[in-house]
Amino acid sequence: MREALSLALISLFVALWTRLTLRSIAQQPLLRRKNFLGEEVVGSAGLSLVGSSLLGWLLLCWRGTLDWHEGGQLMLAALWFGVLGLLDDLSLDTSCKGWRGHLRAFFCERKVTTGFVKLVGGGVGALLLAAWALSVNTSPSVSRLSFHWLSSLILGTALVAISANSLNLLDVRPSRALKGFWLLALVGLVVSQGEGWQGLLPLLVGTLVYAPADFSRKAMLGDAGSNPLGACFGVWALNHWMRSPPRWSLELWVLLLVFVALQIYAELRSLTEDIKRIPPLRWLDELGVRK
Repeated sequence: MREALSLALISLFVALWTRLTLRSIAQQPLLRRKNFLGEEVVGSAGLSLVGSSLLGWLLLCWRGTLDWHEGGQLMLAALWFGVLGLLDDLSLDTSCKGWRGHLRAFFCERKVTTGFVKLVGGGVGALLLAAWALSVNTSPSVSRLSFHWLSSLILGTALVAISANSLNLLDVRPSRALKGFWLLALVGLVVSQGEGWQGLLPLLVGTLVYAPADFSRKAMLGDAGSNPLGACFGVWALNHWMRSPPRWSLELWVLLLVFVALQIYAELRSLTEDIKRIPPLRWLDELGVRK
């Protein structure tokens, strides 16, 4: 009973903080953006989720509900990828699209775009987070130079980095990135049989409170919100889907392959156009969104 009351109070705090932060962000002219319809909306509104979730994880760790290592990883992922995303959101340079465009600009034109900075910075952050997660969840007797540990580190780095970008790819229409995150959270909790749900609690509460603004086309997550959502889920999956000592589970392999396939697909085709052509996907994409 005491634990349930504590979680309820923390959830209420996260909800209120998300709402207050979102209202404050809406008053910042620098963050106003045009959406796909040309309407002026609140850009980078996902910062409200980052701030409230940081406080939520801190409180959960302080109460002993969440392990400090996992809480620290989630806080670092949200903060690191949130800052990188905000940097890209504030950039006025839209000449480069996709990771291939940013790499081409750097290697062919010697041009450092904010997207390239996010690409490199995201890789470094993903490496640190994967190393932290693996170190905590691996027995000290396992050598950090062993093939299994190093291969798990490389795969974990790829998972966190690509999961961050995967939700970013969805954040081009109202509600799409949120629905993607909720689907991932649902699948994640089913696979883990409910284990670790406390780690996702601040993000779930924050996204539910933020959702009306996104569904009504008044705000958009931006890179500052979609990248942290994806990165945090990748970190969470590493903590709860990894097998000892360390061994990648089938679920992690499937998740990584799905994310990689999404990256390739988005580079070659238009997700939005293909979603429009498939009735069930179009229905889901438009579900709850203001016409």
